[in-house]
Amino acid sequence: MDMLEEDSRIRVQSFTGNHIRRYNAFVKYLKDNRIKAVFSYLMAANAYACLAGMQSNVKVFTGLRNAELPILKCWADRFLTNHLAEKAISNSFSGKDNFIRKGFKEDRIVVIPNCFENIRVYSPKPVKEILRIITVGRFVPQKDYETAIRSIAELRKHCGNIKFDIVGYGILESQIRSWVKTYQIDDITTIYLNPNNIAELLDNADIYLSTSLFEGTSNSIMEAMNADLPIVATDVGDNNCLVQNNQNGKLCASGDYISISKELELLVGNSDYRKTMGEKSKEFLISKYSKEIFLERYLKLLHDEKI
Repeated sequence: MDMLEEDSRIRVQSFTGNHIRRYNAFVKYLKDNRIKAVFSYLMAANAYACLAGMQSNVKVFTGLRNAELPILKCWADRFLTNHLAEKAISNSFSGKDNFIRKGFKEDRIVVIPNCFENIRVYSPKPVKEILRIITVGRFVPQKDYETAIRSIAELRKHCGNIKFDIVGYGILESQIRSWVKTYQIDDITTIYLNPNNIAELLDNADIYLSTSLFEGTSNSIMEAMNADLPIVATDVGDNNCLVQNNQNGKLCASGDYISISKELELLVGNSDYRKTMGEKSKEFLISKYSKEIFLERYLKLLHDEKI
């Protein structure tokens, strides 16, 4: 909210009271100000927006903010998308494909991937004796931390000059700590719980690792690309849009810790390889996921819908 209020072009409007009072005030606001379009991004907000849009003759664009949704939310968003919303905006191509398979109408979903603000100028990593591999994400089953930890344990058999940083927080913290000990990498692993210096940790790293079981457009991978890192990731969701094989990283099958460790080993053993891939990461981030491209996609959507 503070960031929104910093931009003089943005009007921040709050409503008070219970749900019904706030909803009625929202509908009145849309009518009084002759609003033409509403964007919403989560299931409950999507429902309120669609109902308000019907009452105020406003076009509503709902949001599908992950490649997967719990079954009840999926049913609700499917109804809203197919019958009430002008369009639903998916932040990933894999999400769109998944939702179409689950009954969403294809022509009602448009893909606008997440963008990355404040992309920095490329800066090559210094060559170091000890290399840091980093992974960032919530401590949830989706991220498959056991595979990440097993990959590092396998890599350690062949490379003694590595450290591993795990950055995040969540319900699996104790399980992750247990896996680190079970696979005997506790002496080279540091776990950072929800730190406020993630960008600095990424800057100090040399390779980024992502072992997710499913993803949309991964913000964590984009953060790693902004830090000029080569990426080793599982081939899920839109990771294949962010990571181009043999250009800025490598894609591996989910759960295949042997293949992941081999790709990491190639990067650990070749500084030029890491440098070239890190530079490509920055190029891809600028060319495909900049704020300017994000803006163009939203403006095109509004133009196409004659708003």
